[in-house]
Order: sequence, then C-alpha cells, then structure tokens
Amino acid sequence: MKILVLNFRIYSVEYELFEMPSETEICKGELKHIGFDDAILTYTVKNKTTKIVKPVLNHTAGLEFIIDTLKKCCIKSTDEIDAVGHRVVHGGWSFRSSVLIDDRVKKEIESDFLIAPIHNPYNLKGINAAEKLLPGKKNVAVFDTSFHQTLPEVAFKYALPERLEQEYKIRKYGFHGISHKYVSQKTAQLLGKKKTTMLSFHLGAGSSICAIKDGKSVDTSMGFTPLEGLVMTDRCGDLDCGVVIYLMKLGWTLTEIENCLNRESGTLGVSGLSDEMKEVVEEAKNGNERAKLAVDIFIYRARKYLGAYYFVLGGEIEAISFTGAIGNNSPYIREKILSGLEKFGIKLDRKKNDKIIGEEGEISTEDAKIRIFVIPRNEKIQIAKETMEVINGKII
Repeated sequence: MKILVLNFRIYSVEYELFEMPSETEICKGELKHIGFDDAILTYTVKNKTTKIVKPVLNHTAGLEFIIDTLKKCCIKSTDEIDAVGHRVVHGGWSFRSSVLIDDRVKKEIESDFLIAPIHNPYNLKGINAAEKLLPGKKNVAVFDTSFHQTLPEVAFKYALPERLEQEYKIRKYGFHGISHKYVSQKTAQLLGKKKTTMLSFHLGAGSSICAIKDGKSVDTSMGFTPLEGLVMTDRCGDLDCGVVIYLMKLGWTLTEIENCLNRESGTLGVSGLSDEMKEVVEEAKNGNERAKLAVDIFIYRARKYLGAYYFVLGGEIEAISFTGAIGNNSPYIREKILSGLEKFGIKLDRKKNDKIIGEEGEISTEDAKIRIFVIPRNEKIQIAKETMEVINGKII
C-alpha cells in the first residue's frame, strides 16, 4: 500500500510517499513560497536531492506540481497511490482519533478556522486539492490535537465561566500531538515495552512538553492555541493575559498584538537577533548578553514545566525524550535543561549527549533511574501508519 502524506501550510507543503506497512520511504520533498513566482520544490529520491524553481500561485497548483514530479521520479501513475494522509492541526473537541475525510469532517475542520487561523484553512486547502487532483483516493485527517483528547478535565479546563467553553470551545487542546504520540511509541519500543510513562519534549520553532502516562497524554504545555506554554523561537509562551488588555488600552490593534505574540516574541524578541535558535545559542556562547538571556529564559521555562509534569506523574516516570529541530540538534540545550537533576534519577551522560546530533540515541548514564533519549522528529510516518489503520478499519 502506497500512502502519500501531506502537510499543507500557509506558504508551503511538505510531502512524503511511503510503502506500507513496511514503512519504507519512497521519496519526500517540500515546496516553499506558494503564491510567488519563485516557488522552490526540493525533493529527495534514493538519497539524491533535486531543486526546481517555478511559479506556483496557489495550493492546488502546488500539489499538481508535486504530483507531476512524483510521476517523473517515483511512480508511473497516480493509480499506485492508495490513500492520502493529511496533517490537520486543529480537530477541536470533535475528533479523538484520525478519521476518513468526508463532507462532515471538512465542515468541522472549517468550523475551527477562527481557533487555528494560520493552520486549518491551509490544511483544508490541501484536502480539497487532493480530492480534485487525486479523484477516488481515500483521504484521512490526522489531527495534532487528537492525542491530547485523553487529558482529564482538571488539565484541559480553564477557570473561566462555563459558557465560554460551551459557546466558544475555549479549553486546552494541546498541539504537537502527532509528534508526541510518535515519541511515546518509539520510547516505549526502546524500553522494550508496549507503552510507557514519560515526558516528551518537542523543541523547535514551536515547542511543547507532554506528560504521558501509560502511553496517553495527561497534560501538555500548549493550550487553546499553540501560543501557551514554553518559550519558543518567536512565540512568547505563557503570558499574563492582562498584558493583552493593557496593550489594547494603549491602542494596539488585535492584528498588532497577534503579530507581536506569535512572530516577534520568544528568543527572537529577547535577543533581537534571529528566530533560528542555533544562531542565538552561538551568540550567547560568544558573550552576547541579550542572546544569553534569551537562551536562559528558554531553558528556565522548560525546566519549570519539567518539574511541574514530573510531579503531575507522581515522580514515577521511566524516560525523558527530546525531539524537534532544537531537541534533536542542540546538545547544549538538552544539557542545560537536565543539569543538576541527579537527585531525581535524571543523569545525563555528557559525552553521549555531545555526540548525538540529528540522530536517535540514548544520552543517560548507565545507572540513571530515568532514561533519556533523543528521537528524530517523524510525524509523517505516524500519519502514514494512522492513515493505513483508518483505511483498514482499525481506527474508528
């Protein structure tokens, strides 16, 4: 069974074609700058990477470009594609698992546009494009929020009037669920178990931590939107909502506030340098005080949540795993988050940690009570697996 995995964003789309159930990658790529004359498609087949630049003015044209490329290098015709799996960021409270897409599902995705304005509209554009260009293929929605539908009410409910949840769906949803679920399953496999109790750090441009008990999410740092929680590269994370009220009283518009909190804050806002964490860390090491402060705040917030979720799980955790661009590639950040926690059974092997960059590996000492892993991000294979399970009737 060949499954095409699609992740549509506002100006880009990532794709990967898998042979399932062997989980064999046939090819992958990313199309950037959708809506412009200089759109760039970078794709890889058999470890050979090729780049093409051409005008791509909308998401349908983008998928058509991708399909044409697939037919030139990976498949003879689209008849070989059995199903399409779509990453959908927000499933609201309607979807507890991945689902076969029909008109009802599309309507629900659309109903959450206001909650996820920079994700769901483009996820739906991708679905509509796939239905048009790949007629007759089954499409499956895999939601970032579904994994967190197991949160208990004390964790997902805000201390707000009940009507706000009932009328406006205001509650914690959590995000990065596909990634955290994959990390949970992979960590359990590395421990030789079917499921585990652990902390999962997804650290990247967007960052979150998830407390997982027996393979199920019980709390996570992102909330109603992906803005809550950890400090990120250009998002502020946790913030006194009084700041928003204050800025509005000063005359700031909602658009100005939204741009500030989502695109101008985080380590970028504190450092004044870049939304690339690697650059900020290097500047901090070179003595730049603003960069050092930005990195310290990022680490402090991560340690604060680690401590909170350690106790949410009663201290009985078996592992801590890191994923995401920063989690995978920054031994420095991992070390700073975990330093000084030996009394809790968290013992980092610094030599192992320094060697693990962009690959899978264990970085805890041999006598550590809590094992520590680095697991490369792989949401696409999780989407492919869940798409196959839906098609085969194993997810209802």
